[in-house]
Amino acid sequence: MRRSAGIAGLGFYVPERIMYNDELGDYCGIKGSWIEERLGIKMRRIASQDQALSDLAYYAASRAMDQAEVHAKQIDLIIVCAISHDKRAPATAAILQKRLGAINSAAFDVNVGGCPGSSYSLVIAQQFVENGMYDTVLVISGEIYSKIVDFSDRNVAPFFGDGVGAVILKSCRENKGIISSVLGADGEGGADKIVCEGGSRVSINLKNFESGKLTKIEMDNKAVWKFGTQIFPRVVELVSNKAGVDKENIDWIIPHQANINMIKKGIKTLGLSMDNVYTNMDRYANTGGGSVLIALAEAFEKGLIKSDEYVVLASFGAGFSWGALLMRWCSKDDFII
Repeated sequence: MRRSAGIAGLGFYVPERIMYNDELGDYCGIKGSWIEERLGIKMRRIASQDQALSDLAYYAASRAMDQAEVHAKQIDLIIVCAISHDKRAPATAAILQKRLGAINSAAFDVNVGGCPGSSYSLVIAQQFVENGMYDTVLVISGEIYSKIVDFSDRNVAPFFGDGVGAVILKSCRENKGIISSVLGADGEGGADKIVCEGGSRVSINLKNFESGKLTKIEMDNKAVWKFGTQIFPRVVELVSNKAGVDKENIDWIIPHQANINMIKKGIKTLGLSMDNVYTNMDRYANTGGGSVLIALAEAFEKGLIKSDEYVVLASFGAGFSWGALLMRWCSKDDFII
């Protein structure tokens, strides 16, 4: 029997501190009302100085494990996708493995530039489950952007917030769980449009630190808008066509929470209704790869997503990179192990 991979548990965690638009506006010189009107964001969560990515990941993972009724020793693999890792080495996934007590798991980090991380990490996990190498995979994606964003930069700061989403992926019966997935990238067109330095090209040294190159994300907003409004509807079409599912039959679309107007434009291009789109950037802003997983977890907790419904996850961002998954939502009885 062919194995599919389905979501058995979801969780998310956002820091306690709330930064409203007016407070952020004091840093970057923008009115809070302008941020809400242009981006659909009213507030964002900000991690404390002593919180690292693995701290947020631990709480998100614990919630996902509880929902899936999975113990730490049952986890076969941990994947953490982010750019704001605890350290350059070791992997944040290994740090999380120790804290969870997942002593039987492999663990590695993935970096696809932040925002597309949920799609990439889920597709990677999907391969391990479907080929039978692993039965239970923990996927983590999210960011602590507040530690790598310059709050005085009005072109970048309003977009971002801190938060992490988590998923337990397990083997399920055929034609349930992930039905189709697509990934893509355009380094030719987007490699210089969203940039966070500190690698071997612009290395960590005093000169680069003092210049400010290591302490902020740089973003070409016009190019990002053009890319996002084009690629979002395109990946929804691609992944639904690959699955043989009419886009009109999609029950829920969970998009990357970058900009409410970007999402509305994409949905209009698709000829669909916002009634079937779940968004929460008004409360959490853009948490990178975590945004899709946080929105998915929240929608499920509210009872909006039900067994057998078609759900599309779509993410896009730095690279330019993008990805989408179409799944037929599993009930507990659909899981094999």
